[in-house]
Amino acid sequence: MKRFSALLLLWLCVICGLQGQSTKQDSLLLRFENRNLPDSVRFESGLALAQFKMRFSADNSRAFAKRLLEFTLSKENKTWEADAIKWIGITHTQQGQFPKAHDYFFKNYELVKELNDQRGIAIILGNIGAVYYEMGNYSQAQDYVLKSLKLAEKINEEPIISRALNNLGNIHNDLKDYDTSLDYYQKSLAIKEKIGLKTSLPLVHNNIGLIHSQLNDHQLASASFNESVRLSKEVNDLSSEARGYSNLGVEFAKTNNFNKALEYLNKSIAIKTQINDKDGLASGLAYRGQTYVEMSRYSAARDDCLKALEISVVFKTTNLQKTVCACLSAAYKGLGDYKTSLKYHERFTQLKDTLFNKERTQEITRAEMNYQFEKQQLADSINFHKQQTAQQVAYEQKLNRQNTKFYILLIASLFIIGFLTFLYYKYHQNLKLKKVENQLLNSEIEFKKKDLTTMAVNISNNQEWAASLAERLRTIKVSTGRKRQKEFEFLEEEIKNKVWVNKDSGDFYKKVDELSSSFYARLNQQFEGLTKTEVRLCSFIKLNLNTKQIATLQNINPSSVKMSRNRLRKKLRLSPEDDLSAFLRTL
Repeated sequence: MKRFSALLLLWLCVICGLQGQSTKQDSLLLRFENRNLPDSVRFESGLALAQFKMRFSADNSRAFAKRLLEFTLSKENKTWEADAIKWIGITHTQQGQFPKAHDYFFKNYELVKELNDQRGIAIILGNIGAVYYEMGNYSQAQDYVLKSLKLAEKINEEPIISRALNNLGNIHNDLKDYDTSLDYYQKSLAIKEKIGLKTSLPLVHNNIGLIHSQLNDHQLASASFNESVRLSKEVNDLSSEARGYSNLGVEFAKTNNFNKALEYLNKSIAIKTQINDKDGLASGLAYRGQTYVEMSRYSAARDDCLKALEISVVFKTTNLQKTVCACLSAAYKGLGDYKTSLKYHERFTQLKDTLFNKERTQEITRAEMNYQFEKQQLADSINFHKQQTAQQVAYEQKLNRQNTKFYILLIASLFIIGFLTFLYYKYHQNLKLKKVENQLLNSEIEFKKKDLTTMAVNISNNQEWAASLAERLRTIKVSTGRKRQKEFEFLEEEIKNKVWVNKDSGDFYKKVDELSSSFYARLNQQFEGLTKTEVRLCSFIKLNLNTKQIATLQNINPSSVKMSRNRLRKKLRLSPEDDLSAFLRTL
């Protein structure tokens, strides 16, 4: 009876909540459609309704925002038009449709610039930066967020400052600069708590939890994620609640509590499916796929990660594609499909290099240093412009006095420049030819490496088959009568279907030695005393052959290969923590 009463009470609460939501939406819609009310009241009601609809469906919110945009165009009010366009962009961001969000935010940017709305400019600069961040373009993201921060500080808009600091924390988090990231997040949190931005608090607590997770502080990370979930429920923010559950799932997976991890990840995926958050759904599927890999449930991991990859490709979320490709590589490897596993590993490496190359890291560091410098020099900006003007006037006067001399020098310079341009063109053409030659050579080397790897695997498989054949022969020896004759017939048929050429091993070693000749020379030059077997072992490791394959090729036990690797590591003067494979690839 008590259980029935509790269920009835819960049902009544749900009905009352839905009625309350329906009543609020109806009230706002009536005010928006009431032509007797002032246009400003109608617009504010319409924008509030679009924002309210976002809690339950980004699609419905966007549909009404487009209707609101038509209203603003009919009233020829550019301020209202800018707000409606911005909100449409926000709905696309909510669903991970970042290219579309990018287009709407730039439309808003042009309008607020035309209106000279400094606050609106600061807000949209931050939004554009957030979109570039989600698309994996960190240098562009940093540039726009810093512009937003500078302008917000100038006009003393603390909510915008807080958001910019949070976004800077996101960028440094992805670049693995965790101390700087945590500092930005804590500054952002302090401002939000000071001015009472309750709806933004779940996000910052979530971000702080991510930093603690990266620093392997499970207790602090879980506390931050739980606080994010609690605050999300208070403000009825389903998106943030789902994000908190997702991160709790990842955190428990890190501590090998996989049942608890799946419980939270399933909650997160259910909410993201409910609110049609496709980008968030892709992340949730990726995290659950990684958890399945850790549990050796490779088929489930493959299914989740393939769905996540499909969504992330549509929305062009490069960073998520990288994570999903790593998961798929591990899943296919676990399923024994090494070819597909290698394909996804190569794709993962390519995406990783795109996101975290040194050039982009330097660009971001340089942008932030420029921002700090400009901030320090702000007080002297007036004197600087005066000096610049005086220098310009002096330069023009000097230019007028030396006009004739300038033109003579100009003609001579043009002649020299033309000649140098010709030389540069010839030099550039030669460089192009050399580059093409090098590319062809590298392609040939890569093809030979793949051919060697395939040959090694074939040799290994054939030798394994030979071992199994010997075992079957031993079984036949002890058999008698018709059973023995039948086993011989089966064996004869199998041997006919199996082609084994003994010279494959010799051809393989010959090709290895030919391809690795320059590699052998560098090894012997840098490290004395290496035997021929040890040098060949280096080539096998560089070809990414595993211990079992190497043991089969050399007709020894895997334990002997491990001992050989340890001896080789000592001769190469490597410590136990050094990665032998990575070291050999650098030679």
